[in-house]
Amino acid sequence: MMIIGGGAVGLATAYLAAEAGFRVALVERENVLSGATGFSAGIVTTQLSLEEDVKLAKRTIEILEKVQRTSEVEFMSETGFVTVEPYWMVDESVKVLSSQGVKYEVLDEDGVRGVVPFLSVKDHEKGVYTCMDKVVDLDRLGKAYSRLLRSMGVDVYSRIRINGVLRSGDSVEGLHLDGVGQIRADNLVFAAGPWNKELMSELGIYEVPTVIYKCQVVKVRTTAPCQYVPFYVSENHLYMRRDIGGTSIAGNGYSKVVERVEGAIGPVEAEYVHHIADLLLERVSVPESILVAGGWSGPCSSTYDGMPLIGRVSGTSNCFIVDGLDGYGLMRSAGVAELLLESVVTGREVEWATPSRQMVSKDGTEVVELHSI
Repeated sequence: MMIIGGGAVGLATAYLAAEAGFRVALVERENVLSGATGFSAGIVTTQLSLEEDVKLAKRTIEILEKVQRTSEVEFMSETGFVTVEPYWMVDESVKVLSSQGVKYEVLDEDGVRGVVPFLSVKDHEKGVYTCMDKVVDLDRLGKAYSRLLRSMGVDVYSRIRINGVLRSGDSVEGLHLDGVGQIRADNLVFAAGPWNKELMSELGIYEVPTVIYKCQVVKVRTTAPCQYVPFYVSENHLYMRRDIGGTSIAGNGYSKVVERVEGAIGPVEAEYVHHIADLLLERVSVPESILVAGGWSGPCSSTYDGMPLIGRVSGTSNCFIVDGLDGYGLMRSAGVAELLLESVVTGREVEWATPSRQMVSKDGTEVVELHSI
């Protein structure tokens, strides 16, 4: 099996495939976790709005815990996570969590301030707290996976460009790699995230039905308590989690559609910094303690119906894709990889995520947000 893309999904797929007995090669155009995963906020939470997503996030946490134990690289902290939302939304939120056996606690105003001391909570709001959620150090995650893949005999080709494909009828038999030559494979998995769209089109394999967009993150420095539970405020989609050296990472999922992946990568926009600062001013009880210390933007991809693409590419017998994860790739990565491998082995489609489903774009640029509460 050949896997294209060394992000969280590609690495998880390589690891699980090797564990299942596949001979595996992984191809990455730069270094592992240097793409969309590397620009993420590093949060892995089960507090998502769809049962399918909660199941995938829960399974991802279980597999990442195993990766951490087996690799002996500590890359993950159990921080928990709290969502602040109107009290009338709580019943539906906990219903979804309960359906997947996720432990939770409903917090009143004092309870929320007990885990996030500086957060302003409104009278009509409550908190939903899940204790098993994590924050991931992405650099160390890459080291953990790399150590395991080496020990499992996985061939990793990093900083390698793909020049072409080897085809026979509906079978994609391998790739031609720059400086390496032809590498043949029984199955190919395109897990390059937002880069799939351009790459698969250039190779003549598939016109990926995704929208590419820029998602931005702001780093702030605060004199507020440095120990707090990462949180999400549903009213304005504000999230925040602590980082290193007294800094925190904040954002709200605001997206801007771009034509090419490269247009999504770069520094955070001044307009977005002001936007996040305004949201923090509304919610931080001591706003004078928050100072902006930088930020960045990275690429995400979404389908027109908001659901991911997981499975075999139409018109091919052995080519598979994972894409359209809508900025939630890290937190669903290993669960998605497991679903994909099941599709490879059994030939069964993941019905709600099959690439062959019909999707209609209203204007060609709409991004559908389904996954956060």
